[in-house]
Parts: sequence; C-alpha cells; structure tokens
Amino acid sequence: MVKRSKKPKLKLSERMTLTSPLQAYFRKIGNIPITTRQEETELGKRIQHGEEEALNRLVEGNLKFVVNIAQQYQGCGLDLLDLINEGNLGLIEAAKRFDPSKGVKFISYAVWWIRQAIMQALAEQGSIIRIPMRQADLIIKLGRVYKDLMQEKVADSPSVEDLAKRLNVSVKKVEALLGLSWGPLSLDTPISENEGTTFVDTIRVKTHPSPEQWAIKGSLIEELKELLSGLDPREETILRLRYGINGGNPMTLAQIGKKLNLSRERVRQLEKRAKERLKKRAVTRSLEDYLN
Repeated sequence: MVKRSKKPKLKLSERMTLTSPLQAYFRKIGNIPITTRQEETELGKRIQHGEEEALNRLVEGNLKFVVNIAQQYQGCGLDLLDLINEGNLGLIEAAKRFDPSKGVKFISYAVWWIRQAIMQALAEQGSIIRIPMRQADLIIKLGRVYKDLMQEKVADSPSVEDLAKRLNVSVKKVEALLGLSWGPLSLDTPISENEGTTFVDTIRVKTHPSPEQWAIKGSLIEELKELLSGLDPREETILRLRYGINGGNPMTLAQIGKKLNLSRERVRQLEKRAKERLKKRAVTRSLEDYLN
C-alpha cells in the first residue's frame, strides 16, 4: 500500500489567522433566518418608503446566498472574504432597488447585482482580470462569439482562426486578447484546478442585459422546476437535459438519446409529450411563452 505524504500541520496561531475571520462571519450569518417570500414583499414596500430597518433585514436575510455566489469566483485574484464583501455591496444595491410589485423573488433579482459587484472588483483589484478597459469590450465580444460558435459546431471547440474571422480581426489580435493577464489560455480552460468555472463563464456574467431580465428568467425557471416534478421521471430528465435546467449546458436530442439509450426520434416524441403536459398545467401566460 502506498502511503500518502502527510501535509505539515499548521501551528494553532497560523490556523487561527487563516480561518478565524471567515469562521466568525459564517457563525454570525448562520444564526440569521432567511427571509420568506411574504416577508421580502413587505420589506420591499417599506424600503421604498425609506425604512432603513427594513433594508437591513432584507440584506441580512440573504447574506448566505452571497457566500454561495462568491465561492464560484475563488481563484480569480481575491480572497473569499473579499469576494463576499464585494458581493454584499451588490446585495445592498439590489435591496435598495427591489420592486416587489414585479412578482419575482428578491434573490432572483439580487443575483445579477451580486455577480456584477464581484466582477467589477475582480476587474479593478484581481490579479487575473486586470486588463485595460479599452480591451474589455473586445474580450466580451470574444466570449459571445465563442458561445455562438460552440452552438454551431458539433465536435471541436472553435479555433483562434474561427474567432478572428467572426470578429473581423487578425489572428494575432485574438491571441493577444486571450493572453491578457492569462498567458496562453483557451476560453474554456478552468479558472482554477478545483473549480469548473471557465474564462468564458466569467465573460458571460458581464453580458446579462439587465437585472430585471435576469430575475424574470430565474423566476420562470423556478416555476418550471415545480411543474417538472409532476412529470414522468423520464420525461422530466429529458426536459432538464434539453434546456439545461439543472445549470448545465442544453443538450441536443442526439446527445440525450445516447445518454438515455434512446433513439433521437424517441427523445423528440417524449420531449413533445412532456411539453404538452406542462402547458396544460402552466398557470401564467409568461410561463407558457417560456415553454414555447
């Protein structure tokens, strides 16, 4: 049996230095109850009338969600505690702007602001995404083009030549953009060894058109998940895979067929039947439009 080499133990003082701030923060927010849907609606109305106490309660009741989002950006140039602090600033901004009359959950609305705050901090302070602002637009466009080409291609990832042609710039320019603060790097390379987040995922965060659209989409997906629970397990699986409802990339009929050992045509039939069942159960026009 091969023995694993033991990592050197940290002294107590070193462990305290490394973990105490985060542990203390986690303990603090762990005792704060999460706001309910009814409570956040009432708080939102009070915030619109300038009640600071309501603002504090809505923010504190959603601090745990910020931690979950901040963890996705570890390894990008800022410590987790710094990422959380920046995300909290976005949460506060969301709470100030929240309009409960729109009919969406607060956290669905706030996610956009939290991510934007974190990404802005990474752009300004992080050691990885420190690039000239005049290059930012091109890099964002590069991410969009990459996503488009990934949708069109079946086998391989887009080449540098493909990206250059679609952007109408030189290959050298694309290579330079990929190398900004990253070294030679592919757009689908993970940001760190321990996480699945990629460079293009980071870019995608910047391309969301508005917090309102983000919130509406998130709210619809939540409604759709509830409806899916009433389907046949196989139909539910097909729709989740087809539309990336679990957070993954949407799969083609052929990919789903291979995964479930079904023909492409059979998958199409099951998908159609499942969507028809969902439409019968959908209670809002917006959800029906989403299914279409």
